[in-house]
Amino acid sequence: MKAALLAPPFLFVVTRTRPFAWRVLLPGILFAGSLGILGGHMRPPAPGIQERCLTVVAVLLAIKLFAWVAERGHTFGREERLAAFVSFIAIGMFWVGMRQAIAEAAFDYVVFEQRAELAQTSRMLAYQIDGFLQGRRRIEPPPPKAATWDADEAAFGLFETETVELYERQFGGRVRVSHDLMSLRGLGDREFDRFYRRPANEFQMRIVAERLAFFAGKLDEQNSMAR
Repeated sequence: MKAALLAPPFLFVVTRTRPFAWRVLLPGILFAGSLGILGGHMRPPAPGIQERCLTVVAVLLAIKLFAWVAERGHTFGREERLAAFVSFIAIGMFWVGMRQAIAEAAFDYVVFEQRAELAQTSRMLAYQIDGFLQGRRRIEPPPPKAATWDADEAAFGLFETETVELYERQFGGRVRVSHDLMSLRGLGDREFDRFYRRPANEFQMRIVAERLAFFAGKLDEQNSMAR
């Protein structure tokens, strides 16, 4: 008795509290739920954290349900037994449904980021092609003159061939990749499909640049609608 009087008061509070009471389990449920919500709002999201927190919430709810059944199950009537069974099914469906929602949200974020990256890459590529063409135009040979027609035409043909080779070296591969990725997302038209592989002159290269910029804007629109 004397030892009990010397014990700190909080020990008596702990001994009188049931281990599966709401005051014990609810803080853990709220903390895990809040942490899971925070993981969902992170960029990029953290589906691993969300799933672990979801599992903790589901387990704590199941523990509370089993403790209630174990403690008072012998007094249950038909309604209480049905309520316990429905509660157990609801916890399981909640866990499965939320896991699916977490996975879908993570997938949607990946798709969103891929579209944004493709839009940025394609737009930058369009700007680079436009700058390349402007630079080539500044150094292109003058129009053919009557006195030197054949030589001037030959010089212009050589210049165009060099332009095509430089374009292919700097942009050809990246343009084809962007075109293929856009096609997977349902973006494309006849002009783009016709010229993207190997444009033969400045006019066709400019069409490629314009379509890249246009479809980059379409990708931005898709992301805006997905938010």
